[in-house]
Amino acid sequence: MKLLHVADLHLGKRVCEYSMLQEQRDILAAMVREAVREGVRAVLISGDIYDRPVPPAEATALFSDFLSDLHRHGILAAVIAGNHDSGERLSFAAPLLARTGVHVAGECRGVPETLVLEEQGLRVALHLLPHFRPSALGVHFEGRRFENSAEALEAIFLRIDFSVAECHILLAHLFVAGSTTSDSELPVIGTVDAVPAELLSRFDYVALGHLHRPQAFGNAVYAGSPLCYSFSEAGQQKSAVLLDVTREGVSTRRLPLYPRRRMREIRGSMEELMAGEYSEDYIRAVVTDEDPSPDARITLRAIYPNLMRYAVENSRTTAELDVSSTQSVEGRDPLDLFGEFFEAQNGTPPTEKHLDLMREILKEAEVTP
Repeated sequence: MKLLHVADLHLGKRVCEYSMLQEQRDILAAMVREAVREGVRAVLISGDIYDRPVPPAEATALFSDFLSDLHRHGILAAVIAGNHDSGERLSFAAPLLARTGVHVAGECRGVPETLVLEEQGLRVALHLLPHFRPSALGVHFEGRRFENSAEALEAIFLRIDFSVAECHILLAHLFVAGSTTSDSELPVIGTVDAVPAELLSRFDYVALGHLHRPQAFGNAVYAGSPLCYSFSEAGQQKSAVLLDVTREGVSTRRLPLYPRRRMREIRGSMEELMAGEYSEDYIRAVVTDEDPSPDARITLRAIYPNLMRYAVENSRTTAELDVSSTQSVEGRDPLDLFGEFFEAQNGTPPTEKHLDLMREILKEAEVTP
């Protein structure tokens, strides 16, 4: 049985005020072509279908078209909500959609929804676990309070019936400890949401979503986003993961995805940059002239019409601090991080009143420093 794992579509996303909708339409069409060519039984979509909880109408229409294309080719879809999605909205008409082969899990109710597929006598269970907040799960566990995501997962996994199939695949939208992040993701502060990879080892394959850089931790695999959504991802080869499930186990192969326009950085003097070939790629241009023209940005657009970002780096600017850069936050006190963020945004440190309010918020979120 063949399955295709994708994630983090972020339909409706804008990057530097540029709509990604056409690029997303092209890449979804490429996914359908690959699924048909490889003869996959189902496409696994591991969260962040949309870029925000209330997506624009064009984004929902695009996802509808994608699901319709899969259905027309007889390909099932298994979909979970990510942290950017509204689980309630994504679950609209889920029972009805399931009759057409589109299985959607929008909200975690204490145990993953399980879909069992069978082919040539081999049963494969897909366990659909949407994004969740540990503090919100107590209602499904007789009021129990979970300190972190790992503790909550342990309780959830105990409720899974592993006797229903020979092979078990988990769809989840999680942050695995030790993962490499990108600038286009919501930042993870502290360790309350970090899940150790060994906790996922009980499954034959874990189809992960949440992080945009393709990466793997044994059987737990991030498909990554199908498009670059920040310049920290420039140069990455985006892909979908093809699973071949047999009685011997699960083997995987990455299928490269090629965008209409690449996201890349160019660097050099204005003379060097203007000597480049005309390109409609999404560009971050770094000009190294000591005294660039005030209209350099406009000039560059003649060769690079999709110039997204413009920066100057020379002997004067290299001494300046990059205010957008951040040091690793893992293991740091969340209250200290709040103080630094507050001061960076407001120019003054937070008052004791601000700190008291944040302490209350952290306590409610079970991340008390």
